[in-house]
Amino acid sequence: MACTTTGTRVSKKHIQFLALQLTLLGTVFCGNVLIWPTEGSHWLNIKIIIQELIRREHNVTVLVSNASLFITPHGETAEKFEVYFVPFGKNHLDSLIKDIVNLWLYNKPTALTFWKFYKELEKVVNKMNEVNRHSCDGVLASQDLMARLQRGKYDVLLSDPVCLCGDLIALKLRIPFVYSLRFTPASTVERHCGKMPAPPSYVPAALSELTDKLSFRERIKNIVSYRLQDYVFQSYWGEWDLYYSEILEGSHWLNIKIIIQELIRREHNVTVLVSNASLFMTSHDETAEKFEVYFVPFGKNHLDSLIKDIVNLWLYNKPTALTFWKFYKELEKVVNKMNEVNRHSCDGVLASQDLMARLQRGKYDVVLSDPVCLCGDLIALKLRIPFVYSLRFTPASTMERHCGKMPAPPSYVPAALSELTDKLSFRERIKNIVSYRLQDYVFQRYWGEWDLYYSEILGKHLTLSVLFSLLESLK
Repeated sequence: MACTTTGTRVSKKHIQFLALQLTLLGTVFCGNVLIWPTEGSHWLNIKIIIQELIRREHNVTVLVSNASLFITPHGETAEKFEVYFVPFGKNHLDSLIKDIVNLWLYNKPTALTFWKFYKELEKVVNKMNEVNRHSCDGVLASQDLMARLQRGKYDVLLSDPVCLCGDLIALKLRIPFVYSLRFTPASTVERHCGKMPAPPSYVPAALSELTDKLSFRERIKNIVSYRLQDYVFQSYWGEWDLYYSEILEGSHWLNIKIIIQELIRREHNVTVLVSNASLFMTSHDETAEKFEVYFVPFGKNHLDSLIKDIVNLWLYNKPTALTFWKFYKELEKVVNKMNEVNRHSCDGVLASQDLMARLQRGKYDVVLSDPVCLCGDLIALKLRIPFVYSLRFTPASTMERHCGKMPAPPSYVPAALSELTDKLSFRERIKNIVSYRLQDYVFQRYWGEWDLYYSEILGKHLTLSVLFSLLESLK
């Protein structure tokens, strides 16, 4: 009898548990999915995934432009549509797609038309970039649309990476993103972004019409195809670096901003020192942090021009054996501009008696500073409070090695931004050592010019013993 009662009791518990699971199925397994698609055949690829997501009872929303040719919003479909506006019509998009198809199918490069083909390809790529940028602006620059997407509480963004900015939209909405891609010419995106192994002597480039049985002549053709598509890839995607920096509010500010958000979440009071010429740090009522604005004798255009110079130098004018000294001459000019901007920023705070008085009255406990922009330590010393550095990285980890005493033997640790790995050949080790030494030289030139400025701010007759006693009082 006892056994029967126990068995019955266990069965009831199982039934109750199963009933509870069934009631939670919709909540647990159904999500809100946002789609950032690409036109043409790429839309067919995404569409199949959308149909499967809907079959599994997910809520799907597709971002679509008012000029779309193939993605047509209407009430009969199970997915929803969010329409954004672009400054061109369907005819412009139709013309671009025809140009792409005609170039790839009817004007394939031969020995005689090789350069002509890539000149025409460059024109098409420029048109694609223009269309893509308008599409990005149509979403990211629309405050109403971004607010609606925020309220949509999406769980994930599914994106076709051929049409850029899907990752940017996901980052602005603070949700994860997933890429879905059919293929790219010579599998360029798959190799560079997905790190897909593809030795050109064995793996035929997509759209090359070669098989996996390559003759010597076909292998040469395949290698050339890979290299040419790599060049097109760098040209197409490289132009977006500055756009991404602008949307993400500057990489160094982005690094500090994450820390600020965490400090606010932990109920700390945060004040940000920002110049009136700042491009990325904007004071408005929606932010939890406060802003103290200081004034500099230049405008936003000057700062924008400097950032463009830095990006162009690092990304599009990398030094080669032939352009080595020219590169470092140009780098010296950029460093001098950075020094000038930085000095004006320092004066904007330290030379302003009103601002320094307000900061003194603020009774701050600590200064959090990015050491790429100097004077954070000076401000902390003048306010008699400790300071903390937060830094993403510097070229060849120069500041980390000199200021942070980070061990980095150049024969084993690849210099940051050198694009080398931890598996260095003899030639790459030589390159790495040279990279370290050159960045050390730039570092000494850049920072050495600030010695006199620091002495002036801290007092011309400041002795080491006085400085050490001052530092001791801050502990």
